Amino acid sequence: MKKFLAIILILGAAFGAGYYVGQQPPEEVKKQLQDLSQEVVEQTIGLGEETLLVQKKLVQAMSGFLNGKAKILDGKPEEAVAELEATVDYLEEAVKMKGTETSDALLEAMSKIADLRRSLADGQAVSREALEEAQEKLEALLFQG
Repeated sequence: MKKFLAIILILGAAFGAGYYVGQQPPEEVKKQLQDLSQEVVEQTIGLGEETLLVQKKLVQAMSGFLNGKAKILDGKPEEAVAELEATVDYLEEAVKMKGTETSDALLEAMSKIADLRRSLADGQAVSREALEEAQEKLEALLFQG
């Protein structure tokens, strides 16, 4: 009995919607559909562009990090500080773009790299393990999709 009642309600709703649309002038219905489809396309493209921009910032961050890591391994920590600072800047930009959707992983990677930069700026050595851990966090962000 419940299924029968549900089918009747669905058919009634479909008939009501069809009747309403049928009462509208064809040009009005066509314009409403075009407006709706344009809005959907704009939202979809906007989401795609935002995702691409965040990914671009993450790639730039990874590049800066790898340059900084190479400078550390070459024994040039003062040059590495600048590279890691740029890396943190790129990650901050990604956080701003993502807004409330910022992942804990992104914030954690940014914090880890900022700590590395701070240690180098204070004249402290950083371990290879700490560099590898930060690199893994960045790689995870890049390849999470």
